[in-house]
Amino acid sequence: MISTGLHKTLDGVSAVALMTAPTLLGWRPSLRRAVAAAGVGVAAYSLATRYRSDSQAPMGMRDHLVLDALQGAGFCTAAALLDEPAKVRGALGAYGLFSIAAALLTDRPAETRRPVSRQIPLTREAVVTAARGGRAREIAPGVAYRRLGIVNVFFLGAPDAGDRGWILVDAGLDSTAPLIKGAAAERFGRDARPAAIVLTHGHFDHVGALKHLAERWDALVYAHPLEHPYLDGSSAYPPGDPTVGGGAMAALAGIYPTGPVDVRPRLRALPKDGTVPGAPGWRWLHTPGHAPGHVSLWQEAHRTLVAGDAVITTRQESAYAVAVQAPEIHGPPAYFTIDWDEARASARALADFEPDILVSGHGAPLAGPRMRGALNRLARDFDRLAVPQGARYARHPARPEQEAYR
Repeated sequence: MISTGLHKTLDGVSAVALMTAPTLLGWRPSLRRAVAAAGVGVAAYSLATRYRSDSQAPMGMRDHLVLDALQGAGFCTAAALLDEPAKVRGALGAYGLFSIAAALLTDRPAETRRPVSRQIPLTREAVVTAARGGRAREIAPGVAYRRLGIVNVFFLGAPDAGDRGWILVDAGLDSTAPLIKGAAAERFGRDARPAAIVLTHGHFDHVGALKHLAERWDALVYAHPLEHPYLDGSSAYPPGDPTVGGGAMAALAGIYPTGPVDVRPRLRALPKDGTVPGAPGWRWLHTPGHAPGHVSLWQEAHRTLVAGDAVITTRQESAYAVAVQAPEIHGPPAYFTIDWDEARASARALADFEPDILVSGHGAPLAGPRMRGALNRLARDFDRLAVPQGARYARHPARPEQEAYR
């Protein structure tokens, strides 16, 4: 077996070789650039890796070895498909096999701290069977969602609600505006605009298309006042916390955008009476922790909870889990949660509602008694299940001091 110390040395040698050898060997320029870019990638994720269990680096060896194996597979594929001289293809294939072998033969150090892991797994029976045939999938009367890669958005309103008869909850990533508009047009009509856009919070994956959609639809934007600094251009969120562990999504947290968007002309505070503009029968709940002004939405008639990111239904810290969407009850995405005491209180408050249907900003919609039992268990055992021991904000919460109602 290969020790992690030796693997670290091999990573350094590999990065240097990938960045320099193609030039020394006289490979064609485009191939040199591609291989050199792979070398930069090896250097980057190696610098982010915990080769020792007492290291504070954000990425564990498990994720590192997965990346090694994927890189090796990529080099082997290139060797098989590229129209290059035999010596070049042989070198690419040899490096690919070396990278795969190193991934398979390296010891993994025991972790001395508890990173975020899978929390309360559920079977597929708990996943809501959504109505198919449309881009927005209905999961309860008047409630539909659209998965947009790593995040969900929600449409509240009956399919025949028409112009200004429905609301959009959250606004996805910047590149997803056409998908949101397409789903809305299909569900409510080509020219049907929302009565409002309501935000659970202002993180980049929930407001990416916000400005475009608000202007396109001439719609007001509602959010809790504690979120307004992140929506009026005045403040950035605290940086993401890659020390939570748990997977590649968390390891990259330090580079996620935290800067504000600016929708000041359209920005409004959610009504103090708890009502949701444009959505009769719904009320908003202040559920901070993941963000200062995070809110969730509750509909008593069908006991439906839109939790936002206060609790979620997939392990958002792991790229693999996000792709597979295996159902589970999970605390808020750990890498962006800045106050774990408030996050605990919010999870317990949501569990007290005993919802029949739970939808969240990340993961599949869930329903039924198993979901409720798991949600109650998360609330009871929140510190053990959800809080990443030793992570930055678990030790030192970030609590912006602002005057706003709660």
